[in-house]
Amino acid sequence: MGPLLAGLILLLTWPLQAAPLSRAEVQQLLALSQAKEARFEQEKQVAGLSQPLKASGELLLVRDLGLWWQQQKPFPLTLTLTPTRMVQQMAGQPATVIDNPQLLEFSQMLLALFGSDEATLGRYFSIDFHSTEAGWQLVLVPTLAPLDKVFASLTLSGQGQLDQLLIADKQGDSTRIRFSGWRERPLPLTPEEQARFAVH
Repeated sequence: MGPLLAGLILLLTWPLQAAPLSRAEVQQLLALSQAKEARFEQEKQVAGLSQPLKASGELLLVRDLGLWWQQQKPFPLTLTLTPTRMVQQMAGQPATVIDNPQLLEFSQMLLALFGSDEATLGRYFSIDFHSTEAGWQLVLVPTLAPLDKVFASLTLSGQGQLDQLLIADKQGDSTRIRFSGWRERPLPLTPEEQARFAVH
């Protein structure tokens, strides 16, 4: 094979470098459609523990209803977040409604985070955006209590859709959540799915 032909083949097979995404493009990618679902894997590194605490499961995010977060491993645990309440349920136990005002504010922040509601996020955080050919990163630093007493920063990153959320808290612990398999969820929801967001 001649050097010219080899060079052309090398150019054709070399991965094309994508242009960096703008903040507006990332916001559009993350903007909440009617419904999305994904898998997650979570690692929490706690000061004093040599190994991280691991969990995995799936989530369902529905516009105007909220976020349904189902941990499957190491044990079943369901967390439902809506604009007005937070509900936790362990397998085989009745659901517990958490109506602590600070946790409800945290719930609203999480919904804004996953729904890419920049107006709401701007109330809670200073926002720093970076983008290169390798991917984008959004660093959120809390500016209001009680979040600024709990979190040092929240960093979202990805190449297109959200791939990872890194949460650093004020105690020196960190939680890394990796997302995969983002997909549009056909509507309407099944009766079972609808019931997840029903008032408890």
